[in-house]
Amino acid sequence: MRRFFSITFAIIILATAFAAGAQAQSRQRVIANIPFAFTASNKNLPAGKYTITVLNSSSDRKAVQIRSMNGRFSAMVLTNTVIGNVADNSKLVFERYDDRYFFSQAHIAGDSTSLAALRSHKEQKHLMATAKKKSLVIIVAG
Repeated sequence: MRRFFSITFAIIILATAFAAGAQAQSRQRVIANIPFAFTASNKNLPAGKYTITVLNSSSDRKAVQIRSMNGRFSAMVLTNTVIGNVADNSKLVFERYDDRYFFSQAHIAGDSTSLAALRSHKEQKHLMATAKKKSLVIIVAG
């Protein structure tokens, strides 16, 4: 009887580990070199190479993790899903106000939705001050 429970327990652990590994592999991920400092979810991030990962991809309220390749800087951004055309390339969109950049959207290659970042308090404040000086910067990521 004890052996039966041990085998059953081992099978459950292996199945759980396999499912967790499959879920981790199904995450959408993009690597991009961002040549300017920017703000994402009230965090200031320096220029550099970043990994952008879509978390909880099965939800309609997705989160995006932006993390530097060296692991020193990161931000979590809550997003709204915007339905559009299937993207050929992954793209990151930043809104620029004067010399300040704010992460705005992520388009993942092969996906028909883009993820629009919810505006942070810093961006709202800056937007109100410089409403007529906004421009978009798009980075194609690989």
